[in-house]
Amino acid sequence: MVPGLIYENPLEYIYTLLLDILVCTVKSFYFLLETIFLTLLPDRLRNKKDVTGQVVLITGGGGGVGRHIALNFAKLNAKIVIWDVNREAINATCDALKTEGYECASYIVDISDREKVYEAAKKVKEEIGKVDILVNNAGIVTCRPFLDLPDKAIESTYAVNILSHYWTAKAFLPDMIADKRGHIVTVSSVTGLMGTYACTDYSATKFATVGFHESLYSELKYHGHEYIGMTLVCPYYINTGMFSGVKPRLFPMLEAKYVADQLVESTLKNEVNCTLPGSVRFLLPLKCLLPAKTCWEMMLRIMKGPQSMSMYRGRGKAKSG
Repeated sequence: MVPGLIYENPLEYIYTLLLDILVCTVKSFYFLLETIFLTLLPDRLRNKKDVTGQVVLITGGGGGVGRHIALNFAKLNAKIVIWDVNREAINATCDALKTEGYECASYIVDISDREKVYEAAKKVKEEIGKVDILVNNAGIVTCRPFLDLPDKAIESTYAVNILSHYWTAKAFLPDMIADKRGHIVTVSSVTGLMGTYACTDYSATKFATVGFHESLYSELKYHGHEYIGMTLVCPYYINTGMFSGVKPRLFPMLEAKYVADQLVESTLKNEVNCTLPGSVRFLLPLKCLLPAKTCWEMMLRIMKGPQSMSMYRGRGKAKSG
């Protein structure tokens, strides 16, 4: 046997490998049938999470998607907590909820600052209660070619788009584990599944959110915390002004309400992955299966990715979404 493997005894290696392959095959077949069944099952018959009275905290809750997420959960009788760095945006979300007859707690929080996140988290626990559902939704974009990116913009994008996920998860996950109940929703992006022109900072942070989320998911599963739900949401461009001026070729921009509706539905169903639109899932494997030059030709000539991103009109301003 090759030294350094988990099983160095040849017989043990072969026996355990064959056994694990058999178990994995049987379970995979079951999971495939389960997926097909749930896909065909009407929504009204699906078993969904009851969030009545649960505390839902949404970062970037002042933005278009965050506002709709808050409203959707409020309609399900959850307690809504909004975090955002923009007071006007927070007020707009709170007003939208009040117009519909719902209340929410709001906090001005700079999630790029670790200590401010921990302070705000402590305040939420004291004033509202433990957080049951954490939606890491906040994000910013600069959208400039790499050599035009200011160093400060790169640091800010990383601080908001990925590092903040560590601070919020560290603040609220221990209570979820202690209570044996909770859910973490990570809002990533399709740009976190394939690199995008003029998004070397944004796309890289979204790749990082996918890696963070999947790694945390594996830790929770391995340590037996099956009761903690994990949902990764990867939407296409969203029409919130974040990518102002960009005109995609194949798919129109998604509307904020649609993304929020799908996010909440996936959370209620305890779905692990939510890629929007769903058709994008069939394109992603091509990146690994086709030659790199072919993928570039598809990006350049069929998707017109660089050309679309070159139309961006908000350059020089980082916008939250």
